[in-house]
Amino acid sequence: MIEFRDVSKTYTGSSRPVVKDLSFEVLDGEICVLVGPSGCGKTTSMRMVNRLIEPSSGEILIDGEPNTAMSATQLRRRIGYAIQQIGLFPHRTIADNIATVPGLVGWEKARITARVDELLELVGLDPEQYRGRYPAELSGGQQQRVGVARAMAADPPIMLMDEPFGAVDPITRHRLQDEFLRIQQEIKKTIVFVTHDIDEAIKMGDKIAILKEGGILAQYDTPENILAAPTSEFVSSFVGSDRVLKRLSLMRVSEMDLEPANGSDTLPRIDERTNLKDALSEMIGAGAERGLVVSDRSGVRGTISIQQIKNLSHRTEAGRHGV
Repeated sequence: MIEFRDVSKTYTGSSRPVVKDLSFEVLDGEICVLVGPSGCGKTTSMRMVNRLIEPSSGEILIDGEPNTAMSATQLRRRIGYAIQQIGLFPHRTIADNIATVPGLVGWEKARITARVDELLELVGLDPEQYRGRYPAELSGGQQQRVGVARAMAADPPIMLMDEPFGAVDPITRHRLQDEFLRIQQEIKKTIVFVTHDIDEAIKMGDKIAILKEGGILAQYDTPENILAAPTSEFVSSFVGSDRVLKRLSLMRVSEMDLEPANGSDTLPRIDERTNLKDALSEMIGAGAERGLVVSDRSGVRGTISIQQIKNLSHRTEAGRHGV
């Protein structure tokens, strides 16, 4: 677990803090996304976790112990770090890049080799094909995957990720996001993830910390709660006017109370894992008021209607206005 306790940072020569009285907890195995406008202290906050930046006041605890309880070098070897610029060593092979931290902490060669191959498979790169290549021989998306693999190499309990998918095209970015969420289901790391993109924050985060100028915490909650009940005009504006649709993208068809499937053979078939936003698009595209919900395990589950999704959207808006 990571805990920020009244953490502030003011740089030398400035009278205004970049981060002010920041307090929140990231539970074990959660992805916490820091998001907000430029200059709100997102990256500064994240870098204080591994002491690339030292706070001016307050403290950061890791599993109940201050992160100053060990040297900065020891701390950083226990925390994975993936950034937008990747920073792969150009004259070292992919295998050698991934092996950097395990080598520094004294792993045996056989263990390092096995770990490199395991991680390449985990991020979707064939070890036989990629371990001996050099960074320049990989696409941007493949380099990002290697950067994530390197951050996980020594199996750190905590990972820091600063815009890790920001340097690639939108289609590749979505694929990398999906791939990483799949990996996280297996590895369950505690992750602090920085982005400027609220849509990425909603997709990636178990919790979202929305910061405003001056590094002040505007709201800290689950994506669902932030979308359903923003606590200020700033949060509402930052999340955007389409927040109802964004909330629908977080909810799966399987979470709805389905209606009976009588006489529904001609309806469009919708996988129960589909999010409500996409289910709505499928029904509208098919010109149907309802869709047949199906499951790989149990076949037909029932039906869902456009009206059900509309009713959910209306309840979200009613909650916003205190109705």
